Amino acid sequence: MALLKRHSDKVDVLASVPLFAGLSKKELGELARSVTEVEYGPREFLTREGERGMEAMVILDGKATVRRNGRKIADLAAGDVVGEMSIVTDLPRNATVQAQTFVSALLMSRGELAAIMDDNPKVAVKILRTVAERLTEATRSH
Repeated sequence: MALLKRHSDKVDVLASVPLFAGLSKKELGELARSVTEVEYGPREFLTREGERGMEAMVILDGKATVRRNGRKIADLAAGDVVGEMSIVTDLPRNATVQAQTFVSALLMSRGELAAIMDDNPKVAVKILRTVAERLTEATRSH
C-alpha cells in the first residue's frame, strides 16, 4: 500500500493528475491539506452507479474496474481520477467502480473541490471541460 508520509508527497501526486495541471504549487498545497488517504480491499466498491456522489478520488496504488449497466468499460490504476463527474454536476454516479486489488486513494469532498473551483476559474474550466468530455463519452456508450 502506498502511504504518503509527507505533505509534499500528496502535492507531487496531485501535480501529476492532468485534472489539476492548472494549479500552482500553493494551490496544490491547499488541496493536499484537504485530502485524506483511504484504502479499499479487493472487490470493495469505490462508487456505485446511481448513487449521489459526495467525493472524488485519485488512485494512488492498485487496480479497479469501471462498469456501466453491468458492462465493463474501463480499467483504472494509479493516477486515475474517480467520481469527479458526479461531484461537479450533482448528478447520480454514472458508473460503478470496484477494486480488483487493494487500492489506496486520495479522497476529496464535494466542498473541497468546489472551493478550489471557486478560487481558481482556470482550474474550474479545465475540470468542467473534462467532465463534459466524459459525459459526452458516457452518453455515446449508452
